[in-house]
Amino acid sequence: MSPERPALRAAGMDDAGAAADILAAAFAADPVMSWTFGGNSAFRTIFHELARGVYLKHGFGHIADGGVGGGRAATLWLPAGAALSLPPLNELRIALASVRHGGFGAVARALKIAGVLEKHHPQEPHYYLFAVGVTPGAQGQGLGGALLREGLKRADEEGAIAYLENSNPKNTPLYERLGFRVTAPLPLPAGAPPLLSMRRAPQGASS
Repeated sequence: MSPERPALRAAGMDDAGAAADILAAAFAADPVMSWTFGGNSAFRTIFHELARGVYLKHGFGHIADGGVGGGRAATLWLPAGAALSLPPLNELRIALASVRHGGFGAVARALKIAGVLEKHHPQEPHYYLFAVGVTPGAQGQGLGGALLREGLKRADEEGAIAYLENSNPKNTPLYERLGFRVTAPLPLPAGAPPLLSMRRAPQGASS
């Protein structure tokens, strides 16, 4: 294998730290998260606790290592039928980090946005892409797309729709190439950057 060819692998519980490192770096300038938490200082804790408490516990993820220049990527998914429920201890750690770095306003904004996101999830069973991220400088190598296809295979095998929230318009063409379509802008609190909901019908599902 060429040293510049990325290696894709399923993420386990012991990969929560690696996934958090990748996603915190990838989302460092994310407009919605930065607005919510008053900057990016709490991002690593947020992704780590969500990975350990929800997505790698009840869902799944993938990691790509070995991109050009050491590029890495990660995804976190929740499969159809899995509950998006964060244990109290993980929730407390996120709240403490949010208050420490963004004040109590960060917690208030996060709760409001979480309520909006929950309300607008599809009613039918669906695969939820919580996050896909590529480390800075490694975009355009196909790392994110390769990982997304791994997760979408599972949704297609079950004949389930896939759903995500998109805070970066630059990512819209990639999602559309993979079959996602914009549903609607989500009604976030006043002053928040735009956030689009996108969904994808199952493709090539076996009957």
